[in-house]
Amino acid sequence: MKRFTEGLIVRIQLKLFSALAMFALPAMAATTWTLGSTPGMTVSAYANTGGTNNSTNAANNGALQTIQAATVNWYSGGVGVRNADACTSGSYCDVNEANNPEHSVDNQQRYDMILLSFTAEVMLTGVKLGWFSNDSDITVMAYTGNDIPTLVGKRYDQLTGWASIGNYSDVGDTATKAINADKVVSSYWLVGAYNPLANPNGGAVTGSGYDYIKIASVTSDVPPTIKVPEPGSLALAGLGLLGVVALRRRKVF
Repeated sequence: MKRFTEGLIVRIQLKLFSALAMFALPAMAATTWTLGSTPGMTVSAYANTGGTNNSTNAANNGALQTIQAATVNWYSGGVGVRNADACTSGSYCDVNEANNPEHSVDNQQRYDMILLSFTAEVMLTGVKLGWFSNDSDITVMAYTGNDIPTLVGKRYDQLTGWASIGNYSDVGDTATKAINADKVVSSYWLVGAYNPLANPNGGAVTGSGYDYIKIASVTSDVPPTIKVPEPGSLALAGLGLLGVVALRRRKVF
């Protein structure tokens, strides 16, 4: 009888602990991150501009160019990029990179990408563009590696530890585009104009024109965590269970 009673206590305690843990799950907190003004997120820019500018390396969106840091430009419609190959004339540099519409995040001559770095892991659920020209296809990727990601010096097809979130067609600038159906969580996210070099497995997009976009904001959900009940609350629950079992024992005997 003693073993039966002890086993009953353990089973009831486990069920109670599971119930308390479930009640402790917080609702997922939706957050809108405005680029450049929301604390907890930093914005940096990159483009494939490394290497010798010749017909082999720096042809339009040349796959052999390596990733280098670029300049983030802030506009009322969102974030744009000025890459390191910007020029006003030349055979293999990025002509008119600083002029409209190439003052944006674009994929004409070079692939511009924005890196969003968060102080904690987030699950991005949407991207909002504040401006676009010609077309508005985008690429989104999330870093799932163990270390801080390294971009500079690598080609887009050499990136490791990055998960394809997707390529999205015709995002436009009127509504937030829902992304990340697989609910990937990360502290580092790449968002840019459609980039098949970096994300060849993200799905095809409609249209073949260049994409010129300004990224205004992203939305996210913070993944829920289980809040373990305090030891004191479990102890009180255990005492209550002992009382219940004691009453049952009196009824048996």
